[in-house]
Amino acid sequence: MSFRRSTILLTLVSLLTFSGRPAWADDLADEADLHFRIATERYSVRDYRGALEHFLVSNRLVPNRNVIFNIARTYEALQEYPDAFRYYVQALDLEPNAARRPAIEEALARIRPNVAVINVTTDPPGATVYINRRDLGGRGNTPRLLGFQPGKHKIIVDLEGYEPAEVENVEAKIGEQTNVAVKLKRIVGTVRVVGETAGTTVRVNDASGPPACTAPCDLTLPPGRHRLYLSQEGYQPSEQDVNVGAASTVTARYRLNPLTGSLVVNADERDALVEVDGKPMGFTPAVLNVQSGQRKVRVSLRGFRPVEQVANVVASQQTRIDISLRQLEEVEAASRSTEAVEDAPGSVTIIPGQELRAMGYPTVAEALRGTRGVYTTYDGAYTFAGIRGMNLPGDFGNRVLTLLNGHSINDSWVGLQMTDYLARTDLEDVERIEVVRGPGSALYGTGAFSGVINVVTKSRPTSASAGFGLGTADNSFIRGRASFQLPLGSDSGVWMSAGAGRSLGRDYYFPGAADASSGYTGEVRNSDQFNVGTLQGRMWFKSLSAQWYLNSRVKSLPNGVAGTKLNTNETKYRDTRGFLELMLTPRISDKLSSMTRASVDLYNFHDNLEYPPGDNHKVFGTEDFLDVWLLAEQRIEISPIPSLKFTAGAEGRLHFLGGHRGWDTVCGPAGTCEKFIYLPRNEPDAKVGDYEEHPSHVLGAYALVDITPSERLRISGGMRLDYYSLYGGVVPSPRLALIVKPYEGGNLKIFGGRAYRAPTVEELYYSYNDVWVPGKDWSKMSAENVYSGEVEFTHRFSTTVSLVGAGYLNYFDNLIAQQGTATPVTDPTRFQNTGVPILVLGGEAELRREWRQGWMASASYSYARARYLEKDGHDDLRHVPNSPEHMGSLRGAMPLMGSALTLASRLTVEAPRWDRNFKEDSGVDQEETDPAVIWDVVLSGQLDLGGLRYNIGVYNVADWRWSVPIAPQYTVSTQFPQNGRTFLASINLNL
Repeated sequence: MSFRRSTILLTLVSLLTFSGRPAWADDLADEADLHFRIATERYSVRDYRGALEHFLVSNRLVPNRNVIFNIARTYEALQEYPDAFRYYVQALDLEPNAARRPAIEEALARIRPNVAVINVTTDPPGATVYINRRDLGGRGNTPRLLGFQPGKHKIIVDLEGYEPAEVENVEAKIGEQTNVAVKLKRIVGTVRVVGETAGTTVRVNDASGPPACTAPCDLTLPPGRHRLYLSQEGYQPSEQDVNVGAASTVTARYRLNPLTGSLVVNADERDALVEVDGKPMGFTPAVLNVQSGQRKVRVSLRGFRPVEQVANVVASQQTRIDISLRQLEEVEAASRSTEAVEDAPGSVTIIPGQELRAMGYPTVAEALRGTRGVYTTYDGAYTFAGIRGMNLPGDFGNRVLTLLNGHSINDSWVGLQMTDYLARTDLEDVERIEVVRGPGSALYGTGAFSGVINVVTKSRPTSASAGFGLGTADNSFIRGRASFQLPLGSDSGVWMSAGAGRSLGRDYYFPGAADASSGYTGEVRNSDQFNVGTLQGRMWFKSLSAQWYLNSRVKSLPNGVAGTKLNTNETKYRDTRGFLELMLTPRISDKLSSMTRASVDLYNFHDNLEYPPGDNHKVFGTEDFLDVWLLAEQRIEISPIPSLKFTAGAEGRLHFLGGHRGWDTVCGPAGTCEKFIYLPRNEPDAKVGDYEEHPSHVLGAYALVDITPSERLRISGGMRLDYYSLYGGVVPSPRLALIVKPYEGGNLKIFGGRAYRAPTVEELYYSYNDVWVPGKDWSKMSAENVYSGEVEFTHRFSTTVSLVGAGYLNYFDNLIAQQGTATPVTDPTRFQNTGVPILVLGGEAELRREWRQGWMASASYSYARARYLEKDGHDDLRHVPNSPEHMGSLRGAMPLMGSALTLASRLTVEAPRWDRNFKEDSGVDQEETDPAVIWDVVLSGQLDLGGLRYNIGVYNVADWRWSVPIAPQYTVSTQFPQNGRTFLASINLNL
């Protein structure tokens, strides 16, 4: 550019610089203007050094972006390109006029090839840049482009609140740009914010700013004084000042004052526990002073489903919530894991603890009477429960599996069902009884043919206590008991109970046994007595538990079993059943759990039989059965996703003995007695006391799958395979269930399956006369089968009232029954597959109001049409014996004086039952028993005084006389009279 052109441009810039500028208020502006004019004159005569001197003075006196531009031009004229570059960059940064910026950018581009450029950036930006030394002054703030002579330089950056940083040996090259990026390290201190309430929001220096952290927390802040603003829902906000030192920690402690309101919690059950945000606060009805804001309220009561609800509590105001509790009905027996009754793949009834206590039931069998589809039979020796029309005389109730906390307590000889005093002395330890109607072999194998009854005892203890009790039932039964429970920690504890009782029984009259020639009137007195004792307990330690059980009963028989003498108490049965079980149930993860159990079981039967005397001699029979077996089971549950669960398991039983022995004792008139062995059979070297042994083993494997694609649908299917060494063969047991919830309060169950019952040791090898008939091989028997289908629908009107309706079909095939006329040698009473199937068609309905504040009501009706599928010369199919076609019940309870006095009542109605059928052998038609209408009334209550609880009542108030069919081995009659009016009373004290 020519000197003339430069002079013209500089003059123009001079005019732009000072024209139109407002007058300065002091002489400083005039001095700056003078130096600027002198600089312009020096520049016009090419005295660049003089011009530069005066430009710099002018800019120092009054900084001006245009003067800076002139300084840059002057340096360029002097060919001092690094300084020119530096001032051009400053001029570009300060130029707001977009029209003038291109001229500056053009100048920068022009001199850039003559300058070594260093681009300095920092994180964060705004740091002052020094070159080589601080005393030379700063070169501006980052980001900054700087021009240099080629060579190596030291870059120094400073920013308040950050540690100074230096970059050594930055090499600058002519015509090139070197980038220098520096990350600055902040100078900070730590503020540790701690307080009594977690979840407090912390803001710094600005109450409306973004949250800095949630206390308890650590804040990193620059040194100096800061203000913390603390806030949390339900609390008054707070402020706090802190002084932060560099590289040090200061603790800020806070305490927020809560804002409170009144929360009123009502429930339809009193004394339900109220928890607010997980903390127990009181019992319903409750008025609570709680923090304002959204509070999570949980109301729980034993025996009911807990209810959770969110309450929005307003400060200084009252908030009210009303809770409706729904009774918690859980069942273990339907799937071998705890689940809600409505989700269980079976028809389930729960007899809750409230009913057991209110009615004072003395036995499980007594508690079952009146349950939908269930009826009971007492034959003078045992009491059995039949389910849906199936309880053939002589089957010992072995088509129903009885469990104690999931452990089978049926015996291993005849499959004896244990539901009366044979199971336990009393029900004081029982929390509930589960009744699952329908086949259950897919889970349990043999025995779960018509249904499953599971007795569930008390759960883990939460407080230490000891209990004592006395009671009477059935007019002459007197019992006593003692128990204790002791928690050993939050997840461990033990309880144990022992009970004993004695009954004198009742007297009977059998007109068919009267003998005018001998003067015997048919009366039986003092021949129904029994003694019983029970020991039971459970222990827990985390996922490891143990339970033990031992029950023994000795009972006199009043009914002439197997032709024994009447009116004597020397004919007795003694049954002893016990087990010790260990179980490990770890929850490995949310998706995997395991159950491992092992037990040793014992069953011993012993009888003494007194026969009618012969010619100058007396005959006594003695039989004994003893079995000890080991049981082991492993089960796993896998739930890869919430809607899918797999259960698989394997079970094995090893019976060591299965031994039976028997002998007759014949005593002559001189008092000498001789023993004659009839068991073991066909063993010439056998001695009295030797067993005929039948050891065996059982192996089973099962798999179940539960699919829940939605809250309204569940599909459950499974299969079990069992092998029995006694008769060989593998038996499959499938099951499939569909559970649909079409609407809120509606529950539809559709299920079907197959079950079996393997022949027992007694059925395979023995007759009731224990006579071995040559040429007759009775042991060639196969398992019984049942095929079942059912539909059940429940409509819930409210949380307390529901209506259930069910229809089912059961087809029984290959049944095992007692055969013969009890005639020794020629036609002994024995067991055989009958070859005649049975079809049962039935329906049930029940309207029930659950227990609420001591109130309960239930009405049920059951219909079961059971027929043999052969006509046998009749137009109609034969009736199945001991199968009432119609049954109904009414049950209810009402508090008269709160928990201190409750009135409970039960009315059961049964249609007549057909007795055993002799048509095939003797031409005698079946006969019917009389119908039964039994009304029970009980008063009960609990007093605060020492945990005192009592019952007093009358069963069969109207003294209704009724009988039931019994097995062929009871030769005195085809029917046996049941209890008339009986009284009960009990008192229990828990300390």
